[in-house]
Amino acid sequence: MNPASSDSAAPARIVILGFGPVAARLVDELLDEVTEGRIRLTIIGAESEPAYQRIRIGDVSVGRLQPEDLAVSDVDQLRDSGVTVHTSARATRIDRAAQLVLLEGGDAVPYDRLVLATGAEPMMPTLEVESRRAGTIDAELRTTQLPEGIMALREMGDALRLAAVVRRAEPVVVLGGGVLGVEAALAIAEVGSPVTLVHRGNVPMGRQIDTDAGMLLRRELISAGVKVRAAADITTVVSESGRLAAVRTSLGEKIPASLLVLCTGVRARDGLAADAGLSTRWGVMTDAQCRSLTDTRIFAIGDCATVDGREPSGLIAPGWQHAETAAESLCEDLGLSRGIERDASGTPVSMQTGAGLDVILVKSKTLNVACAGTTDVDPWDPDSPSVSTWSDPKGGQYLRIVSEQDRLLGFVSVGMPRSAAELAMHAGRGTMPVADRTALLAAEHATREAQLGPHDVLCRCAGTTLSQVEEAAACAASVSEVGDACRAGTGCGTCHNRIEKLLQSAEAQRETPRQRQPEVQPLTR
Repeated sequence: MNPASSDSAAPARIVILGFGPVAARLVDELLDEVTEGRIRLTIIGAESEPAYQRIRIGDVSVGRLQPEDLAVSDVDQLRDSGVTVHTSARATRIDRAAQLVLLEGGDAVPYDRLVLATGAEPMMPTLEVESRRAGTIDAELRTTQLPEGIMALREMGDALRLAAVVRRAEPVVVLGGGVLGVEAALAIAEVGSPVTLVHRGNVPMGRQIDTDAGMLLRRELISAGVKVRAAADITTVVSESGRLAAVRTSLGEKIPASLLVLCTGVRARDGLAADAGLSTRWGVMTDAQCRSLTDTRIFAIGDCATVDGREPSGLIAPGWQHAETAAESLCEDLGLSRGIERDASGTPVSMQTGAGLDVILVKSKTLNVACAGTTDVDPWDPDSPSVSTWSDPKGGQYLRIVSEQDRLLGFVSVGMPRSAAELAMHAGRGTMPVADRTALLAAEHATREAQLGPHDVLCRCAGTTLSQVEEAAACAASVSEVGDACRAGTGCGTCHNRIEKLLQSAEAQRETPRQRQPEVQPLTR
């Protein structure tokens, strides 16, 4: 395609609507073109904070991390590089005919290319409100307005509100038994605050794992201090003088609560796109290059995009892949040639993770759960794939592997970190584990971890390989410095332990030559 501007000397105007981690990745990909004056880049973010590791705000909500620990973008540095950054700015309309993004307050931002990175928004259930005053039902007050103390754990402000309640050790109720709900409940219990998990399914994470694994997960949650109410819903919230005091469940139980955390799913934030006439279905519909099917001047990436027919996954790695793809497509559209990033050996660097399974890792200090693909398969059905299962409920361990011929279709691992690492590695490679599944069990308590090859992915979020992390660790002193160099560890954080071991190994190698230098002996006659 031809460049957007007829004046070859005028830099093309690219506007990114949204300033989350996926948008930040796109900015990184385009920063060289900005500093060289070949494009003018504008970011419009609705939150007051610049991009941060949204996937780890649970650690902020329980006080393990501070908001600044999750930052992935420095606004001052971006502005010094020539990027225009707007925070606390809300877009109200996209005028495709005039190629403008209209903001609250009347400002309009022109674009030659527009990238939608607006993410997802929480789905809010319908709740009845029982209004009370001084401990009795207030018959005069009938309202559908929800009381203060109900939120979805989606943004930094939500995490800070939850942190304040946790510090006071007030009771929290989490609604939703998916990955986010389980992670939130575990994190709250791990710091000693009272928490109840209410979910509609028979077992938690019922959409991701099979029933037996879910039963063990439920027991492990209870052992960790989480009260679990399965096959239940919240029907009513009890408001005491305008603040949440309790919830009532479909089981007829009244549970005290100072805070209700809603983890009931998200949907693509594509309202502006739909209002502008773009095709949407579970997100803005794009081709494989992240280009809108309706308007080739508009792109969509991350959780707001249905790329090449694939619904948003909610995982960070696909979003970062979208950012890399969109950067290449934008530069191609605008007639810009991009430099090729190479490692120390001269090999082109790619952060793509390949066509393997998307692996879900539950982020918890006390419980190891990993899963991918399809696991809820009847092993006794003669037409079903091959299913290998090992279970030790009293030991808190469970493993299921589903395969077909030479393909790994899915796995779930509870309480077996060594096997989880091995299977996650194969899921990323698109390969099969050993034919003898008992070898995984034998290795579970071995001291060595899953043996990654140089080209195997170590950080699944960034798609960074072992060799790339080793190269970065050789010149780094911390996990954050490794992340700055190759992006490893800037996603969910589950690879931090391995990165720390590589840092220790690199430090030991730097120290070894000095230790081996022979001492100079004094001359004697």
